[in-house]
Amino acid sequence: MSTDPTIPAGAGDVSVYFAPPNHQLYGGRLFELEGNQFAGDNILAPFAAVHAHLSAAGCVVDTIDRLPQRPDGRRNVVISYGMPEPHPSDAVRRYTTLAKRDDVTLAAFFALECPIVEPGLYRELPAMHGFFDRVYSWSDTTSLLQFTGRPVSAEHFCWPQSFDAVHEPLWQARDRRFIVMMNANKLPRLDTNELYSARRRAVEYFHRFGEVDLYGRHWDQAPRRVGKSRTPATIRRLLERAWQMRQRLLPDPVYAAASAAWRGAAPSKSQTMSQYRFALCFENSVLKGWMTEKLFDCFFVGTIPIYWGAPDVLEWVPAECFIDMRQFRDLAELRAFLHALTPAEEQRYRDAARAFLESERFDPFRIRAWVELHDRIVRDAIGASA
Repeated sequence: MSTDPTIPAGAGDVSVYFAPPNHQLYGGRLFELEGNQFAGDNILAPFAAVHAHLSAAGCVVDTIDRLPQRPDGRRNVVISYGMPEPHPSDAVRRYTTLAKRDDVTLAAFFALECPIVEPGLYRELPAMHGFFDRVYSWSDTTSLLQFTGRPVSAEHFCWPQSFDAVHEPLWQARDRRFIVMMNANKLPRLDTNELYSARRRAVEYFHRFGEVDLYGRHWDQAPRRVGKSRTPATIRRLLERAWQMRQRLLPDPVYAAASAAWRGAAPSKSQTMSQYRFALCFENSVLKGWMTEKLFDCFFVGTIPIYWGAPDVLEWVPAECFIDMRQFRDLAELRAFLHALTPAEEQRYRDAARAFLESERFDPFRIRAWVELHDRIVRDAIGASA
């Protein structure tokens, strides 16, 4: 997928370098859809589309680890999707150095990760605002202030979805099981408005009735703390062993239920989710604008999401497309509601989600919008450095 290039002629002397969200996507792997373990269910498609679009305009496109250490006679534009460095302070040092180079334009910094996952990124976001021409966030200045410590003027973006329409054969699937949750066994780095524990409680509750299947990594191990840490790997391994020993001696009933409901890691998220009527679809955190792929992944395969996350979700997605967890006092009331739904009522949710994907309201989340945003960023950077 690509759009017609609007980057002006003369872009042949421009190179665009991207800092990926993590170091595993260095070496150009950010743009690879084939043979990349991180590209499951087309998740890297938006980045591959940006690569194709900029390349068609004549730009050299690569990841930031391949940015020449010294000027090479080209105009180098840098766009960052986070801090792949071992620690946020390392990113500050990198951009302090790059900001001094006349051949480099620090064009845009995207805060892709959730604040409770990478709090260090948000502590350094004011510094990134000083280095980059633009900072982009899912959320707004007021909502982020508790994480940034001081106001950061950020432009809003919507997370680009990897698909534009339903997966027809999967959407049409019948004879579905009751409810699924697809999440890895993780803990947040901050507890502010976190929903990790709500996910575990939901699995434990529905497991009492044998009604839930859990997919994801590491549910046979100790939960893993997300985000970057200075704690040595040996210490982390000791803590994990201590947790496993405690679980054997004094099992936590929530984790015991999760282990019993666990069905392993899904080889394909879409294929697996299409086998269920409902999905527990909780974001990492309750935060304005924080709306990832979870809701839309359900829409693509005709599974009805039970959503909890962005408090402004109804500004983006019609209420008739999903079940809003906020409407229920507890999980028992939710379960009663689900069992009371008729097949015709379930179908109305599915049809509404499909209509939404086919409408203009879905446009901000399409790959096309993501490509057009990057086209503007690079055009402006070229103009500023000309």
